[in-house]
Amino acid sequence: MTTSPLPRVPQDVLDTVSDRIAGVRLPRLVPTAAAAPGPAQDRQRSLLNRWRDGFDWRAIEDRVEALGYHETTLADGRTLAAIVARADKSTGAPILLIHGWPDSPLRFLDLIPLLLDAGHDVVAPAIPGFWYSTEPEGEMSRDLAAEDFHTLMGEVGYSRFAVHAGDWGSAVAQSIAQSHPDSVVALHLTDVPFDLAYTIDVTDCSPAEALYLTAIEKFGAGALYLTANTMQPNLIASVLADTPFGLAAWLGSLYDAWSDTPIADDHVIANAAVQYLTGTVRSSMRLYSEPAAGWGADESDWGTDESDWGADESGAGSWEGTAAETADAAGDWSDGGADWAPARVELQRASAVSPADLAMAPRELAERFFAVERFTIMPRGGHFAALEEPALLADDIVGFLAQL
Repeated sequence: MTTSPLPRVPQDVLDTVSDRIAGVRLPRLVPTAAAAPGPAQDRQRSLLNRWRDGFDWRAIEDRVEALGYHETTLADGRTLAAIVARADKSTGAPILLIHGWPDSPLRFLDLIPLLLDAGHDVVAPAIPGFWYSTEPEGEMSRDLAAEDFHTLMGEVGYSRFAVHAGDWGSAVAQSIAQSHPDSVVALHLTDVPFDLAYTIDVTDCSPAEALYLTAIEKFGAGALYLTANTMQPNLIASVLADTPFGLAAWLGSLYDAWSDTPIADDHVIANAAVQYLTGTVRSSMRLYSEPAAGWGADESDWGTDESDWGADESGAGSWEGTAAETADAAGDWSDGGADWAPARVELQRASAVSPADLAMAPRELAERFFAVERFTIMPRGGHFAALEEPALLADDIVGFLAQL
């Protein structure tokens, strides 16, 4: 397999972005306004100063090129972009890494070298509509991405492979395992796909599962990005696509809120810059805006009355409490969604659950949908394990695959 030349952003485009970043004016905030909910302006200012004085997009491109960039043309003419990195001595299963939102294969820049050193070849493609992967003209779905990635793995020489994923990537990984079980050696996921929560009959779940459901519902009730991506994606994309620092501040607030170990500013800026520079702000939202009607819940199911919630103030929830308490707390969940629950994936699967993730899915919930062989509660970390704790995550992936 030959690598493809990485598309380099023209220098005049980077110069224009630099000029715009240099001219950013943060809003004036009097003390009363500054106390409003949301990230502090000091945080925005530190991110802005880093982009002005230290961030280097060319260094990001250099890292990708050093690992190996690959493009393939799919049957419908779309381009699929990926990092394809080969270990010096391949001794373990190749690993397909699948990102989520609001990131890209750049999520894995620190993780990939660790997996290579452990003897695993790595393929990290961009979901269609992210980075240099072309979005479809028709409907976007997890299944479409799964088929694209399965095709890619065959093209680059792997008929059997392991999959690691998080966020939307977990949903895509589930689809690959369901459609191509003979190709997938094992799954290693940091999340149970969040939309699966809508398939659970609340009258038939454990206390820990009920608390997970309330934590997810509470999170959704306060998630401005979720409302924007599902209900007003064209409007919010029109605003963000034209302002590189506004995009970084918007996405950066999510990185900060969803992480436990601080994520380096360069990673935050890079994952915002890649959306701006490749014109993929709107296309990156399509997994939210198109399947939302099929999640088994209408807008009201996200809930609005915080007094009903059984989770703590962080939204992460707790696995403690009586069955009666947790059943009452989860009472807003419909029991009609179970009709569309997917078939259980019987492949070997490991979970690496971060203690500060959006919500901690208990093992019994994961076992509803997957044959769980290993369930690790990480010592620290949040939603972006590959960015926050790449060494811990690599150890868990490699340790799991070594058991197979």
